[in-house]
Amino acid sequence: MSGPWPSRFSGIGWFRVFTLRQKASARMTLSTCFSMMYRPSIPGMNTMKSADGFFDSELIARLSRLELVAKRIVDGFLAGKNKSSRHGFSVEFVEHREYVSGDDLRHLDWKVLGRMDRYYIKRYEEETNITALLVLDASASMTYSSGTLSKFEVGATAAAALGYLLHRQRDAVGLAVHDQNLKEFVPPSAKTLALAGIAARLKGLKPEGKTSMKEVLERVSLQLPRRCLFVLISDFFVSQEEIDATLGFLHYRGHDAVVLQVLDPDEREFPFESNILFKGLEDDRQLLTEPHRLRERYLEVLEGALGHLKKSCEGCGFDYQLITGPEKISEALAKLLAQRARRRKAASRNR
Repeated sequence: MSGPWPSRFSGIGWFRVFTLRQKASARMTLSTCFSMMYRPSIPGMNTMKSADGFFDSELIARLSRLELVAKRIVDGFLAGKNKSSRHGFSVEFVEHREYVSGDDLRHLDWKVLGRMDRYYIKRYEEETNITALLVLDASASMTYSSGTLSKFEVGATAAAALGYLLHRQRDAVGLAVHDQNLKEFVPPSAKTLALAGIAARLKGLKPEGKTSMKEVLERVSLQLPRRCLFVLISDFFVSQEEIDATLGFLHYRGHDAVVLQVLDPDEREFPFESNILFKGLEDDRQLLTEPHRLRERYLEVLEGALGHLKKSCEGCGFDYQLITGPEKISEALAKLLAQRARRRKAASRNR
């Protein structure tokens, strides 16, 4: 996470004056609020430490086979949606085209004919396979955790689940993990071992530093086809300008994108009560404050930031989903597929 501090910020004094007097002229961003930049220092809070400083032994045991975790999520989701093994992400990539003389009648969609009295041919995976890149933020703000899994671990699980879903329909899927720099890059591939390789890369990573998403995407896009599906997974604690520049770059280059914003429940709800010390995740700043004095303003600023990200996605024709914990991954997948289905249906009506 990175982003500009307000020009008037001068430490705890400015922060407290702002929250008490509600200075209308002050430019307040999420970076000044709470765990966007700060982590509460609470005795007994799970720090998830281990020999490598990141995963504890229990977590390593749970995520040692990340590809199986992803498979369970996807299989359970598809079973609930009564999807076949060939249609994991099909609402996005499988479509119809109008029948032309010479087409194989075996591929005629009789249901569409009966419903619309028009001849359409099913386009199969050979015609619609795509190249997808899972782009995971591994900056220090992604280490925040109020429970068992950090935001990075939730994001990694979501990435593996989407990778598995894409792989089921034989799409080429790759991985880019970044902070300010590109930390890991797995070129997109539809081979059987691709998902296992992606999961293996995800397990050994330690989030650190700040983030610079646009620069990383500019670099990796040079190694990808003209049109690619980018799956951006991050807390998106960056300036609005960087969000607009990042999404605008992908849109300008003709790419498609899915934006998955990962937040911890603490960040979404701000449940703190007593005096608390917030410590910087990406620098050495600290804030000692009374949460009840800033909760209302914090939530107001948060909603504004979420709204801006959603609006930016809509403006580029990209889909957005918010994930606030590992138990929300399946729900996010369901909503994502429903979004893509609605968009595809609308596009078909306009043809």
